[in-house]
Amino acid sequence: MTEKEFIELVQSDLQNEWTHLQFYLYHASAVNSVHALELKEFLTSAASGEMQHVQAFLDRLIGVGVKPAHISGKVFAQHTDPKKILSAAVDLEEEVVKNYADRLEQLESLPITSKIFAAYFTIFYEDQLQDSYEDCEKIRNLLRS
Repeated sequence: MTEKEFIELVQSDLQNEWTHLQFYLYHASAVNSVHALELKEFLTSAASGEMQHVQAFLDRLIGVGVKPAHISGKVFAQHTDPKKILSAAVDLEEEVVKNYADRLEQLESLPITSKIFAAYFTIFYEDQLQDSYEDCEKIRNLLRS
């Protein structure tokens, strides 16, 4: 793998983060239940966290001299039922957790000439993996209640 190929994957990860931001914002307004106010607060907070993820990915790409290719998310299913919303959120978060674990492996395959680039992105992806994994845990706990 080359640095350029890896950056293409980072661009794809940015698009997923845009999707998450839009997903949480939309569902904060669309959720419909007795507990809608509490869920709206949770989903709005999750959107705020995703905005920080989007900003982090933008910062990383622009920091290495790349103009981000994706400035919007992918299409996602729209729900009003809290369990469907939270289940879909877990699916989104689990996807990126897997992707970020893959990125960490892919960074190991970069040539030695990319040592600093790989080290920088390793730290970045470790942080992203931790945040997304913890988000999964929180949402799974909500689904259990």
